[in-house]
Amino acid sequence: MEHITPIKEIDSIKDDFTIKVRIIHLWTQKSKFNAKETYSIEMILMDEEGRKIHAFRVKKWFPKFKRYLKEDSSIYVKKPNVAPNTLNFKFADPERKLNFYHDTTMKECENFSGSAHGFDFVDFNTIVSNNIMESKSFDIIGHIFEYGRMDTSEEDKSKHKMLLHLQDIEDTKLKVTLWGHNAYYMIEFLANNNSLAPVVVIVQFARVKFINGRPFSSTYFDVSRLFINNDIDEITSYKNKLVSENGQQLSSSGIKMIASKQNTEHDDFLKNHMFSNIDDLFEPLEEKTVIIVGTVKGIRQNIRWYYLACSNCYKSAKEKESSTDKVDGSHEMAEIVTYECSNPNCKNIKISVIPRFKIPLRVQDNTGTLTLTLFDQEAKKLFKYTAKELYDKNKKLGISLDLYPMELKVVVDKKLAIKIDITSYNVDNKSNIYGIARLTENANIIDELEKKNLNSQHDNSDSFIIGSSDIASQETKVVKDSFSHTGENLTPCARDNSTATSPTKLFSTPTELKRNLATCIDLDEMENLSTSKTPRLSPPDEQPIPRLVPKKEK
Repeated sequence: MEHITPIKEIDSIKDDFTIKVRIIHLWTQKSKFNAKETYSIEMILMDEEGRKIHAFRVKKWFPKFKRYLKEDSSIYVKKPNVAPNTLNFKFADPERKLNFYHDTTMKECENFSGSAHGFDFVDFNTIVSNNIMESKSFDIIGHIFEYGRMDTSEEDKSKHKMLLHLQDIEDTKLKVTLWGHNAYYMIEFLANNNSLAPVVVIVQFARVKFINGRPFSSTYFDVSRLFINNDIDEITSYKNKLVSENGQQLSSSGIKMIASKQNTEHDDFLKNHMFSNIDDLFEPLEEKTVIIVGTVKGIRQNIRWYYLACSNCYKSAKEKESSTDKVDGSHEMAEIVTYECSNPNCKNIKISVIPRFKIPLRVQDNTGTLTLTLFDQEAKKLFKYTAKELYDKNKKLGISLDLYPMELKVVVDKKLAIKIDITSYNVDNKSNIYGIARLTENANIIDELEKKNLNSQHDNSDSFIIGSSDIASQETKVVKDSFSHTGENLTPCARDNSTATSPTKLFSTPTELKRNLATCIDLDEMENLSTSKTPRLSPPDEQPIPRLVPKKEK
């Protein structure tokens, strides 16, 4: 038997060594240039001491290793290649990863004596008390007491998500978001499982983000692995403890669905808010939420497309300079750049920053063009890259960060339905600076909105119907006259019943009806109506207000 090298002793100086490992998780990585094409197979390996390392193989070596690479199988790997682990989020050895190439060989291992899954559990209290690193994965175990509906508002299924409320043995509660295939796995289980046992969940390789001091735990792309009531020692042991702590068996029927606070995309755009045109947003008169449909014509170049955000609360961070002693013992001062969060409620003492989208889009409909700011959350629906990825790329290539990256051009000429919140700031300051609260490219929703707008325009034009189909009939006469009553000049409209052969009707616009106004149309106006599809009416605020019938003098 040749010498087996433990993971902790792997060294990039050596290239001829053998490891004995178990594949505890395996997934595929898609190409950045073609989402339908697989670039590599990724895996997490664990040795008999329980240490883990990330390994991968690129597409051209698939046939050579295919028969050996199966999740939960054990293998010997000879002459893997060592590479640095440059990922920001670490889910295995933080320094190194392994690459399998043409010199690498494998064979099956039948006597692996280590753990089956290598769980590294963190208790819920450690997470909720902020005593865990954001940059490193962890494992959690708990039972479900509430769950949310699947959010499928994104077109990309990997961005579909659902929320779980978990509880541990000590009754500490934790919110966990499942993404993509893990969310669908959970939905399918809950739909088909009718057992009396509690639903115990293990999330392996989970991550946490702290926002305003609150932990938000989630699965991490395809890296995370989900176990639901599996017949494994860890879940069996948890159930036994749960029964002994509660004195009775818990039932899955006691799991409640979380009342949804997020409106569906359909309701948000088609039911809950009124449709508006861009020209209605130039001078906002009241606080409200509106929906518009517009086409992105471009991105403004004189405004930055990103902002540096506090990694804790995502509010903007300000750069400030400070100085410290140089470490070379010269007693000279070195200038260093630090950041200060603009949020006074942020409790993060050590500030780190991350670029996030703040893109000034020029959006146009048939009434005008307006700048709308696209922030990070909604930008994810339109772009393949994060703001940080584009920021780092441009910085590395020496491209000015004031110029927006070419990758953002994919948004130009897109037709979008956009939700906009008109705030008190907009009304008080007559400001037409708006952010995009929500957007969708859903063609069905956009079609419905455009039909509603078209029907609304037809309804308004139909309200201006005067007289019979032959509106210019010479048999219809309008008599103009003037009356004077207590100093008021009244200009009524009347019809000579002796000569008219068709009834004449006067309908008002909705605005005029509300104000209870009557509009007089004289003979010249009637001639205009006979040659124009759009009648010319007096302004609704015109004074004095005309009356159809003058009051009789007492």
